Amino acid sequence: MKLVLIDGGPASGKNTLGVLLVQALEKQDSKAILFDLDTYVEKINPTWTWEEERIKNMDLENARVNFAKDIDKYLQLDFEVITIGERFLTKADVANFISRLKSSSPTYLYHLSVPFSLRTQRLRERGPHSLIDLDKDQRDRDSNIKWYGYIYENMNSPEKDAVNIMKLIQNNKGLLDNRLYG
Repeated sequence: MKLVLIDGGPASGKNTLGVLLVQALEKQDSKAILFDLDTYVEKINPTWTWEEERIKNMDLENARVNFAKDIDKYLQLDFEVITIGERFLTKADVANFISRLKSSSPTYLYHLSVPFSLRTQRLRERGPHSLIDLDKDQRDRDSNIKWYGYIYENMNSPEKDAVNIMKLIQNNKGLLDNRLYG
């Protein structure tokens, strides 16, 4: 069983790539599942709006706890688990995520790198979304000094990018040393 973490800003292709990776793993007769942190937040607060920061933080923490529980459950059932929605910009981000997991499995981290102009175009095509601050996300990513895992430029067709990520997994590119985070 493997845990594959996909990080990327809004409109970087995380969901599309995640779905294609699950399909590719299933074609190899692996049991695979995709978890998106956003769906856990939406179960708690479908509107994504909060009147108090304290409640927002509590809801987001509860979503992360439930997210980790389901990931653990499926890792224990020998699934290959693909996750999206969590940010992994720093070593602390990775450590916080891994600390929530009870299961230990090979963990791969891929950061999707997409030019800001392409992300802007993709977001515009999706329609307005008041909760996404693409400029802030890009500033956060640009200010990151050290990236853990593997930076992948997903500039091809989604299908080609999925094939490329599968090859990276097979060659242990992006494999994290969990001892650094546990």
